[in-house]
Amino acid sequence: MNSLDNLIKQVVDLDKNKRVDLSKLEEEKSKLSGFFREERKRIEAEYRADAEEKISKRTAEINNEIEAAKIKAKADYERKMKELEDTYAQKKDEWIESFYEYCIDFDK
Repeated sequence: MNSLDNLIKQVVDLDKNKRVDLSKLEEEKSKLSGFFREERKRIEAEYRADAEEKISKRTAEINNEIEAAKIKAKADYERKMKELEDTYAQKKDEWIESFYEYCIDFDK
């Protein structure tokens, strides 16, 4: 074999080796695409679960705040109703008398 044949054989061997290397790289690339796809799904699921947990906690907080506001509003209502009933009980006779006097004086 002469040096030209040797050189051609080396080029052919080098080409064959590089094709094998390229094939391996393409296989790894296809695996990476799948890996990235799966990783993206996992991260999305993780963020979705985290967001749902935060929404659930905030919903519970809001419901508690609403319930506390209802209780406070009811207590305020009952207190004001009691004050109104007490005022009516105290002034009822005075108001009736005043109204009666007004009606009598109206005819005069």
